[in-house]
Amino acid sequence: MSNIKVCITGSTGFVGAHLTCQLLKNGYSVRSLYRDKNKINFFNSIHQYYELPNHLQPEWIEGDLNNTDELIALSENCELFFHCAAAVSFNKKDRDLLHQTNVIGTRNVVNACLYNNIKKLLYVSSVAALGRSEETEIITENNVWADSKYNSEYAISKYNAELEVWRGKEEGINVIVVNPGIILGYGDTSSSAHQIYTTVQKKIPFYPAGSNGFVGVEDVAKLLLFLLNNNAWNQRYLCVSENISYENLFKNLANKLQVPAPKRKLNTFTMLLLWKLFRSLENLKITTPIPSDTFLSSSKISTYNTIHNNLLNDFVYFPIATVNHYALIKMGFTTE
Repeated sequence: MSNIKVCITGSTGFVGAHLTCQLLKNGYSVRSLYRDKNKINFFNSIHQYYELPNHLQPEWIEGDLNNTDELIALSENCELFFHCAAAVSFNKKDRDLLHQTNVIGTRNVVNACLYNNIKKLLYVSSVAALGRSEETEIITENNVWADSKYNSEYAISKYNAELEVWRGKEEGINVIVVNPGIILGYGDTSSSAHQIYTTVQKKIPFYPAGSNGFVGVEDVAKLLLFLLNNNAWNQRYLCVSENISYENLFKNLANKLQVPAPKRKLNTFTMLLLWKLFRSLENLKITTPIPSDTFLSSSKISTYNTIHNNLLNDFVYFPIATVNHYALIKMGFTTE
């Protein structure tokens, strides 16, 4: 157990709420930023999920990532800063929001750490920040960013946000960057997990041709604490439990939900046609059923392998099948 005082952004979001509860469970004194008081209700649902005592709560500080003074107030007298807050969108119209929240917000977090002389910053990035090239590839922490049509506006914003974190390292902050794959598990209705589960439950007969890296939300939080406890500073770390094709993922979920499994693959050619159509509509400010970037990225075969096997040998991920089964029950989906 620990009495270390930490501050965190994103406690009212998917990863941040799980991490905050795990920090509290492990004895940390936590100060959390919130922008919308109503969203604390989501944190409370995760707090109940962990069955924590009612008195075990973070200290809530109202503020905004766009206000450096409020971030300075949040982090005053803290030893560690966990930055989990981010905007997640694959809609072209949200480009400015993604830049303001993910890039400028991270810049402000780094500046607050420098102002308060906080020497330890842990940042939740994304595998999207590693980039995707035109070819099928194995992606590691050493991946070099390359401009590509497969890189969404979200990916670009997370890549540029990481540059701010590495700038903090150059100015004397010890940093840990974690790059999760698609995060599944128990969470709110806007999470990527819920969207995938809902898509399968709607009995849509198609599945994407590609593959991706997946991880349970609880494992993302556990890995951050594992890396902290092992003093694994000044590196980035992939956080991927399994590389899974969308075909297998959708079919396994369909089995759990007792609905017909999708049988028709959206091949790359079809996906590209739909991507071009949806992108043209987006350029005309016409809302599409699915963002064009989502269509394109799900057609890509992406495999993620960490270079830190020696360190991570002692870290055990929950199997994705187990994560999904428990999440579906907790989120009120019908299961077998």
